[in-house]
Parts: sequence; structure tokens; C-alpha cells
Amino acid sequence: MKLSAVITPPTDENFRLLAQLGVPDLVYYNMNGMPAGLEALRQEQERAARAGLRLAAVEGGPPIDRIVLGKDGRDAQIEEYKRALEAMGRLGIGVLCYNFMPQITADAMVIRTSTTVRERGGAVTSGFDLSAFDRERVTSEGRTTDEQMWDNLEYFLRRVVPAAEAAGVRLAMHPDDPPLSPMWQLARIMRSVENFDRLLALAPSPANGITLCQGCFAELGADLCATIRHFRGRINFVHCRDVSGRLEKFHETFPDNGPTDLVKVFQTYREIGYDGFIRSDHVPHLVTDPGAHDGYGLHGNIFAIGYLKGLMEPIFGKPDAPPALGK
Repeated sequence: MKLSAVITPPTDENFRLLAQLGVPDLVYYNMNGMPAGLEALRQEQERAARAGLRLAAVEGGPPIDRIVLGKDGRDAQIEEYKRALEAMGRLGIGVLCYNFMPQITADAMVIRTSTTVRERGGAVTSGFDLSAFDRERVTSEGRTTDEQMWDNLEYFLRRVVPAAEAAGVRLAMHPDDPPLSPMWQLARIMRSVENFDRLLALAPSPANGITLCQGCFAELGADLCATIRHFRGRINFVHCRDVSGRLEKFHETFPDNGPTDLVKVFQTYREIGYDGFIRSDHVPHLVTDPGAHDGYGLHGNIFAIGYLKGLMEPIFGKPDAPPALGK
């Protein structure tokens, strides 16, 4: 297993910070899109390299809003997606984490009903309470069904998976968050272990895999160790976070303050021979973090990265560190 990280804001100083923390691999993270062209992506890779980091994975990818809902213009988005995969392959960036959630609001697909739930020591974290969510609201996108969404996903995978194979890039589908459906009358299909099995069966290729987001599967109440074993060989990326509560009402915790036995979980990754990337995800907002809580506060992220390193070393061995840089 290899340690990677997202850091916000993605400044040169923060890139150097990741290298100083001993994180060798950077995840390019932008839910509003990525630079699909080769040269633009190369610039991001070179900027990471100047800090001593490898640009190892992309999260978000090119926009797929028209693909997800089967709207006019989806073929143009698919061609842009294939172009991005080709660029990633040429630069040796091997993982693209994406999701298939409808754009439920103007700036978000992940749904929370609060970003001010109190965690340990009064740290602020996010939570979801179904009783506080208006499930009957209808957006301008109208209503969709499960089978419409499955048709749209199959249309996408049939055209994109061969491009990913050719580029040497592995796709990693992220679960819906929360894994409930419908949300504002829009179906969300990546919401169960069985539905992920269906995803993988649509394109039985190593290029068609999953992001094992521990938080989302914990929201489902799934046995994480059993789930990891179940998806052996098809896990292309891992998000490490924990939640307290149940699917209808939960909040996100510090990684060392949730109900999951993360030592057993990491031992299970070693058992199945997982050698891909992992990163911390959705951290509580510490009192020293500036700005509003967005799940990626700098100080909370630093704590989570240190916790991951402490978990990984006795199980997977000491990882390679980024190279030392001159003054």
C-alpha cells in the first residue's frame, strides 16, 4: 500500500509540506474538472516534482454531468474524457478516481445536512441526518430511475474502459455519499456492494475498478474487512475515513475516534496484496484551521496523514520517502 494525499489549497508551499511529512505521492483533486490536455497536466506534474512529489492519481476527472444524466453533449464529454486518459497514460499517472453521482446542487454531489457537528474536543465535522433532508424536492433535472442510470453508466464504460486500458490508467469508481437513493428524485446507483458487483460485471477489466471509500461502506453498515476481501483485485484506490452512526444519521470522526478497527482493516489490505494508493479523507476541522469547514482543513489533514503513517508502517513496512531537496 502506498501513501498519497490531497492538500488544500494546492500551493507550492503546501506541496513542500507534504514532502516534509513524508508523503511521496500527490493526488490532483478538483471536483470541477481537471486539465485534460497533455501540456496542462504536465505542468501540474512538474510543479509537484519541484516539491519532491510524484503526481500519482487524479480525483474528479473531466466533467461528466451530461454523461451521468444521459443528456445531449455526453458524446463530446466522453471524447474529452478519453483525451484526458491518454494524457494521464503518457505522463505515467495511473489512477483516476471518479463518481457517478448526479449534480444535486450547483457545487456539490456529496450531501451533508450539517458541517457543524461536534467531534472530540469540540472539533467541527460534517454529518447527515435523513430527517433533516427534504427528499421530496425536485431539481431542474427532474426525475431519474435506477435503470436509466445503469444505461448511462454502461454507455460510458463501453467507450471509456478501452481507452483506459490503452492508456494504462485504472478507473476507480467512488461510492455515492451518502449511499441513499433517490436524492431529490435523482437515482444514485453506487450505493451497495451488490451494485458495485454489477458495475464490475459491466466491464470485466482491471481498468474498471473501485475506490474503496471506507467511510461510504461504513455508512452502509458493511463489514469492511469482508468487503475488502470481496473486491480483491478490483480495488484501484482507497479513501480512509470513519463515521459514527447509521446510514440515516451519521457524522464523520477523527480516524482514531470512530468505531472501525483500522488495524484489522489494514491487515486485510495486506492479506489481499493491495499495493495501490491510499489517502486520508474528510477530516474534522481543528480549532487552529482557518476558514470554514470543508473536510480538508490543513491541520486536520496533517493529523490524519500522521495517523495513517503510524498505521501503515508496522503492517506494510517503512514507505519510501520523497527525496530531500536543496535549499
